Amino acid sequence: MKNKSSHLILGAGICLFAALSFFSQTFASGVSKGLEYCAKLLIPSVFPFLVAASLTGRGTLPRFFCRILNPVTAFFFGLPAQCAPAIILSFCGGYLSGAKSVQSLYSHGIIGKETAERMLFFCINAGVGFSVNAVGNGMLDSRQAGKVIFVSLCISSVINGILSRFFVKSNAISPSAATLLHADLASAVTDSVSSGGAAMLNACTFTVAFSGICAVFDKYIPHHLLKNALSCLLEVTKGCSDISGTASLPVIAAVCAFGGVCVHLQVFSSVRDIGINLPRFYLFRLLNSVAAYAVCRLILYFRPVTLPVSIVINPPAAVFSFSAPAAISLLFLCALLILDLDNGEKIC
Repeated sequence: MKNKSSHLILGAGICLFAALSFFSQTFASGVSKGLEYCAKLLIPSVFPFLVAASLTGRGTLPRFFCRILNPVTAFFFGLPAQCAPAIILSFCGGYLSGAKSVQSLYSHGIIGKETAERMLFFCINAGVGFSVNAVGNGMLDSRQAGKVIFVSLCISSVINGILSRFFVKSNAISPSAATLLHADLASAVTDSVSSGGAAMLNACTFTVAFSGICAVFDKYIPHHLLKNALSCLLEVTKGCSDISGTASLPVIAAVCAFGGVCVHLQVFSSVRDIGINLPRFYLFRLLNSVAAYAVCRLILYFRPVTLPVSIVINPPAAVFSFSAPAAISLLFLCALLILDLDNGEKIC
């Protein structure tokens, strides 16, 4: 089995090298766009939250706050109060912030492996910056639409967190966590900045490498619907950009909730110590996407949002990967786009 896997890896590497050599100019153009995206948007918006996420996982809540928050976290998520800061940061700070917070909690002994894996099923969210500023204000020209998306994603993540209790049992908080109360603040800040920088470099590497591959797909895939569905599957920012002029707001919320393979690969790389059950992870990604779609449609039923038809879009980076869960996800996103494609003047 190991030999077969190594042969597949070698074959994939050779095929990738041949493809990159054949489409070198297009690939180089995509890499250039990926570098620009990292410098102008990704690093300024994500790096501070990664540092905050790493720092959050190095400390523990005072007992007073634990007594207040523990009934809430235990009731909704079956988790100790020490996980509350990581949950809140994951909802507001962006996809990688949640993964980084969970990894930090686990690596410092505050939570166990089973708890960390379960948190990754719902602590991966777009964040307020991406939802409101990038998608709402930047792509849809409507901060109100971005706020609707953000609220939909938060509610869907809470639903995912509640559902996860029935799939994975959480282990208790580690007694060794008490030793973190005596951690040196200066050392914690220094380590958090270094750790956040390493995670940021990792994220930029994925973005730049696969943005070139996605540029090749954009040029040589003629079918518009397939191209949009593939963009949504591969990279969330480019996917939202590509469909923001045609798809309804609930579909865009569903795409944001799924996250894209680019985000998933970055998460996997950041939480290697924890390990993730891939079928279960993608099951919860799809559940999160469905929940965000339903919640967004419910919100719009009471508060409709009208969006302009003509929207200027600047597609950024993308990523690519082959896997069975990814194929299922692609079919799911294609179905969403087909069922909910709206070419009218309103997206609501």
